[in-house]
Amino acid sequence: MTVARGRKRDETSRQAILSATFALLEEQGFDRLSIEGVAARAGTAKTTIYRWWPSKGVLAVEAFLATTEPLIAFPDSESPREDIMRQMRSLAALYRGPTGRFVREMIGAAQHDAAMSTAFVSGFLEPRRAQAKAVFHRGVAAGEFRADLDADIAIDALYAPIYYRLLASGGAIDDAFVIGHAELVLRGLQP
Repeated sequence: MTVARGRKRDETSRQAILSATFALLEEQGFDRLSIEGVAARAGTAKTTIYRWWPSKGVLAVEAFLATTEPLIAFPDSESPREDIMRQMRSLAALYRGPTGRFVREMIGAAQHDAAMSTAFVSGFLEPRRAQAKAVFHRGVAAGEFRADLDADIAIDALYAPIYYRLLASGGAIDDAFVIGHAELVLRGLQP
């Protein structure tokens, strides 16, 4: 996702920086995150971080992705419908914790940081959409979803309420909400 500037990255240092960044994001949030704090926690020089990441925002997005991708991956079971439900529940569980707080802050900051916005869209949103589309296509092939399903609209219908609650309403993103909402939308996608 990020293009390294200068010397080639040392993978051990890179992982230490990403781990330190994510830990600090969870402890103090994006707004209070500093390159100085990351360098101290990771045991690296600030210049190393500045050489490898163009901004605090891009570093935060990469740390978020490196840590959360395995937690919110789509399962691949016999039922694409159940795979979507499980992934939505995993995402909601992640957003109920400290990660939800700093994701709100990062999305807000990305409105004024083009590089961060690009990193978030290309590193997080687009890959999640591509994975969701693949699950929907499996579901159409398996007969779980209508043949005329528009995967983009289905993704928006399923996930937009989670982000609305995370960013605007403050409503609960608990299992009851996720399951009830997903059941409502997925019922409309059945053949």
